[in-house]
Amino acid sequence: MIMKTKKDFAYYRWSNILNTVLQVVLTLVFFAGAMHLGSKFFWRIDLTENHRYSLSAETLSYLENLDTTVRVIVTIAPDGSMDERDQLYRDVRGLLREYEYAARSESGSRFQVEFVNIFQQRQRAQLIASEFGVEQEDLIIFATENRQRILFPNDIYVTRDRQRKSFRGEQIFTSALLDVTAERPQTLYFVTGHEEMRFNDPDPYRGLSQLGDALWQRNFKLEYLDLKTVDRVPEDADLVLLIAPRTPLLSREEEILRRYLANDAGRLLAMIDPRTRHGLGELFYEWGIQLDDVVVMDDGPASLPGGDLILTRYAEHPITQSLLSNHLPLIVGFSRSVREDPGRPLDDSISVQPLIGTSDTSWGERSYRQDIAFVFDPDTDLAGPLSIASVSERQIPSQLGINIPGGRLVVFGTSDMITNNRINSPGNLTLFLNAINWMVDRDTMTNIAPRPIDRIQLVLSRDEIRRLRLTLLGLLPGMMALCGVVVYWIRRK
Repeated sequence: MIMKTKKDFAYYRWSNILNTVLQVVLTLVFFAGAMHLGSKFFWRIDLTENHRYSLSAETLSYLENLDTTVRVIVTIAPDGSMDERDQLYRDVRGLLREYEYAARSESGSRFQVEFVNIFQQRQRAQLIASEFGVEQEDLIIFATENRQRILFPNDIYVTRDRQRKSFRGEQIFTSALLDVTAERPQTLYFVTGHEEMRFNDPDPYRGLSQLGDALWQRNFKLEYLDLKTVDRVPEDADLVLLIAPRTPLLSREEEILRRYLANDAGRLLAMIDPRTRHGLGELFYEWGIQLDDVVVMDDGPASLPGGDLILTRYAEHPITQSLLSNHLPLIVGFSRSVREDPGRPLDDSISVQPLIGTSDTSWGERSYRQDIAFVFDPDTDLAGPLSIASVSERQIPSQLGINIPGGRLVVFGTSDMITNNRINSPGNLTLFLNAINWMVDRDTMTNIAPRPIDRIQLVLSRDEIRRLRLTLLGLLPGMMALCGVVVYWIRRK
């Protein structure tokens, strides 16, 4: 019989301890090596049905050639309620992660993303407010050293009946990326010198300071333009705006705008109030638009106390599409009719289209200067419905069968829809920003289609819910317990 000594037991004990330590070390080394190899050699696969998070070749090309650092600051924070906010957070986070990954290089990524909860990270929120001039949730800020563009949740979804139908995050994010890395921001010139409304005026009835802030947040450069002091529209003008002049433009000023539209393929947005002379009759005639000397009246349900109108009739056009899809109304004050000129010159390159129409009970009152009760007169007044905004666009056909974009002209028969006291009405700001974006081709510079949002809804009756609860809470744990008993019985045998 062999007797083991204490020395033998100590040897075996230390041998087992050393063996265990070596196994732990080898296991850690194995996982560390696997993690290192995984960080160097891996594949990313988009398993979503519509490949929502796969970037297009166009976006990848822009990111690969990115020569400046782009910061993206997101103030969207999920609240765990599984509502639209959480969906917004997941969509934005997943897509920006792909941008960050695609822009990586050996020296690091030039596309840097930061998520900030402004309610919990108060110090960081104050720094963002001082740098970008905003302190609110649900913003996406693209910024470079000298430029920024702020995006809002409504910018990245296509909605219909006020429900999100498709996600166009890549189109908007790539457009913002190109915007903040461009050589210069898009410049909007506001014509001045005729008592027009001004973008830095805080007056509630004639001021556009809130609109100016909204345009500044979207990285537009705003300038004033006095046509009396120049010979032509500046070359860096992406759009010229004439907002509510109270005195007519001179013939020389009209000629400058005519040359800008015709020779430079310029863009002009004019808002001409009723009861005012504008001095642009020849220009409007050349572009096929007629402004009637009337005031739009309505004695039906679309009329509000004080003469305001609720407008819900829109034509199919990129400017009005979001309002049409979501049934958003416009609230406007006194307006005039803006329609296609029936006697306009024959020019197949120019197309004229009405944008916004009034109700069937409206009419254009020609006797608005008289102090009388206004009643529709079929002999003198214009019968409704009337158009209060129209767009004229020139397309120049080439020998290759391609239409080359020419000038664009949008004319509204009212201006108070964008003043400080009305700009926050449903649809007003949306319509005007849509018009600006369409005029300067913003967010259409990329050929990236929006991706549909699939919603899966599970409808169960009360009995089906009860059976499902019993299955999850009773049947599955019971089967696991039975398997355990069987295994225990087999091992005992």
